[in-house]
Amino acid sequence: MQKKFTCVIALFIILLQAFFVPAVNAAAPIVHISPKPGWLNQYKAYDKKVASRDVANGYFYQVFEEQLNVEKQADYTHIIKEIVSEAGIQNGSSINIGFDPSFERLDVHEIIVWRNNVPVNRLSASSFKVIADEKELSRFIYQGSYSAYCILDDIRKGDKIEYSYTLTGRNPIFNNKFFRDLYFQSTVPFAHVYKSILVSPSRKLNFKSFNKAPQASVSVKDGLTNYQWNDYQVMPAPYYDNQPGWYNNYAYIQVSDYNSWKEVTDWALSVNPVVPVTNGKLAVKVAELKVATKGDKEKYFRGAVKMVQDEVRYMGIEMGEYSHRANNPEKVFNQRYGDCKDKSLLLASVLKAGGIDAEMVLINSGVNRGMENYIPSPNAFDHAVVVATVNNKQVWVDATIAYQRGTGTNIYFPAYGMGLVLKPGNDKLTVIIPPNAGKTKVNECYTITSETNKVKFEVTSVYTLGEADKIRDRLASTSISETEKNYLNYYTKIYPKIEQSDSLTIIDDEEANKLTTVEHYSINGLLKKGKEDGRYTAGFYANSINDQLPNIPNKAVSPVAVAYPLNLDYTIQVVIPSGWNIEKRVYEVKRDAYVFKSQIDKRGDTLLLNYKLNYLSDFIPVNKLDESRDDVKKISDDELSYNFTYTPDVSKVPYNVNYWMVALVLVFAGGLIMWGVKIYQTETPSLKLINWRYQPPIGGWLILVAIGLAITPLLISVTIFNNDSFNLNKWGLSIHGMSKVGYNAAFLFETLGNVFSVCYSAFCFYLLIKRRDIFPKFMIGLYAFYVLFNIADYVILQSAGREVSKDAGVTIMRSIIGAAIWIPYFIKSTRVQKTFIMPYPANNYAFDTNVAQQTEEQDVTEE
Repeated sequence: MQKKFTCVIALFIILLQAFFVPAVNAAAPIVHISPKPGWLNQYKAYDKKVASRDVANGYFYQVFEEQLNVEKQADYTHIIKEIVSEAGIQNGSSINIGFDPSFERLDVHEIIVWRNNVPVNRLSASSFKVIADEKELSRFIYQGSYSAYCILDDIRKGDKIEYSYTLTGRNPIFNNKFFRDLYFQSTVPFAHVYKSILVSPSRKLNFKSFNKAPQASVSVKDGLTNYQWNDYQVMPAPYYDNQPGWYNNYAYIQVSDYNSWKEVTDWALSVNPVVPVTNGKLAVKVAELKVATKGDKEKYFRGAVKMVQDEVRYMGIEMGEYSHRANNPEKVFNQRYGDCKDKSLLLASVLKAGGIDAEMVLINSGVNRGMENYIPSPNAFDHAVVVATVNNKQVWVDATIAYQRGTGTNIYFPAYGMGLVLKPGNDKLTVIIPPNAGKTKVNECYTITSETNKVKFEVTSVYTLGEADKIRDRLASTSISETEKNYLNYYTKIYPKIEQSDSLTIIDDEEANKLTTVEHYSINGLLKKGKEDGRYTAGFYANSINDQLPNIPNKAVSPVAVAYPLNLDYTIQVVIPSGWNIEKRVYEVKRDAYVFKSQIDKRGDTLLLNYKLNYLSDFIPVNKLDESRDDVKKISDDELSYNFTYTPDVSKVPYNVNYWMVALVLVFAGGLIMWGVKIYQTETPSLKLINWRYQPPIGGWLILVAIGLAITPLLISVTIFNNDSFNLNKWGLSIHGMSKVGYNAAFLFETLGNVFSVCYSAFCFYLLIKRRDIFPKFMIGLYAFYVLFNIADYVILQSAGREVSKDAGVTIMRSIIGAAIWIPYFIKSTRVQKTFIMPYPANNYAFDTNVAQQTEEQDVTEE
């Protein structure tokens, strides 16, 4: 497949050279052999080598020299690289010089191989093979660039390869203006870096240094200003695969003789003016758009955008001046292809023809807001778009995006950050407010009917705005059968026994710009037999979320890129006949660069696992990497997985008695009983009854207390057994988000707390029947215990990582309200004081006969 693709590219290049190159420049690419130019600076040689421990790829640069003569439009390069290992022979024994023959001449001055300090001349024009490199051809861009390639034979370890060459000529599109980025670092180490610029004193150059680039020494040579830079023992800048595209930590200097963004704007407008549409096929198309839209500016705008995006394919022939000069809109429309500037100029012209103000905009698609740190130069940009004003609303459009849908001005635009609007007099960059990028909502539904049947698996994905545009473009570029195959292969990696049960369903609501796909599968073997008979297990993982989490190296010292502007809502639904006995759990992380939220819930017979990931920035800054690394680890390890045990028939699961729990409860309950007997039999100090005629019966509100105490031990005992407190299967159960130690601690605390409640409430009931004098005190203690036990249980569950349901809060409030009512009652009630007077032993009291008795009618009992 790769060979076939390579052959296609080669054939395409030959055709382009045959039909298009002659029209631009008839000169064939040639390598000239000539002496070094006479204007070069001389500098002090540096002979210290790069330490062997710092050498990568088997070679290093002893000298990397660049001298630029601005007025002669000449760039001289001199390189000495030393081979230090066999790997260096493989990686460093060839010479590759890129140039554009449409405006550049290549002169090679020397090729010397130094062996044992003896030079051997290898310079020969026939040694070079000139081939079209076309690195951008895979993106449908033909630039007309070539590489002079020389493979040196007989290169050995310890050899030094020295060569120099000059490229003469500049792209005439820039009208002899000069700009350049001078880099002092690369991916390999340099022992010595030397750079210089010779320029006329009348040409003002602007400089800006980045990342501690060396300072220039300035002198005068032959009437020219001479800037020189030296740097030594230059190590490669650290690089990480996931750092943002705009992040540049190399030491470099921007040079430009453009003094303002207005100069860049004026140059761009002179090169690419928006031309009126007056005749030809394009004028006919404009007239048709006007008739079809009946004066509605928004409809005309969308019609023009759709025409340029969908009917004019993206392909650029950017040779010579056409690297920056757009083709005439009429030509672009007729040939039905063009690059970003061609399509942008075409769209701006069509919009202006319809009475809509529109301008081209230069942007940098990789740097975004980092452009504000750049000095003015055409070199700051790599892309062109359009900004239009439709019914007093500013709208940004990228004409190279295909299949954008929607109505009116509601159109997705990438987060390019900043741009230079090509409007006369504009002297500054414009900040582009990020629009709504759209959303991806994925719902995976697993329907389990039994432990033996295939599981029905349906995936519904809903894409809006920019996300819909991307998927629509992808679907248009791939057949339905290939798309189905790709989707099936993705899930096969997770479920080897998955099968496609129906064709892919695609629903495209173009007006709302919402695209929906529905995938239909069946899965064999989703449920795995557990360790015990009658139990089955299954697990799920939010792979779609995990795929979007950044990889943050432990030693990273650069920002980490994220998939901004991702807005992903991912749900796993699992339907089983028996329903779910789970409590709602929510976990959320909010940071400046991202927001993540997971929620576990149930709805009838359906388990709902919902995960949301939203990136708010395109990178995570260095000072937040440690925090984000911890977040990613917790999310990936703890929050994206869910495992459950399914028991279709409970009768088939053996009940395993937890004997040590039974023994512990018996010992604990026995201790409580012994303690209760001791308390009950504690002798009461002798009582003297004053004004006492008789002991009133248990009545009034005490009836409610008596009923409650009678049934409480029974209810709590039922709860203990319903919770499987003595079932070994319940001990050490895996609960999502909760450690086993935490779960066991909470389980033990609840079990023993319930046993204590049974014993305590039964003890109080016995005291009530006996109308013991100590009953009020212990009832107050019982109500206080309920409050403390419920609060402690809540805290333990929270500390163990368990999301506690709202019912727990209701239980706490109920116990607090009960305590607030009944504790004061037992303290202040006259009936309580007169009812519960029996001491221990029962005859340990006497009457005060010196006080006159009152009649029974005067004995008032207050509740």
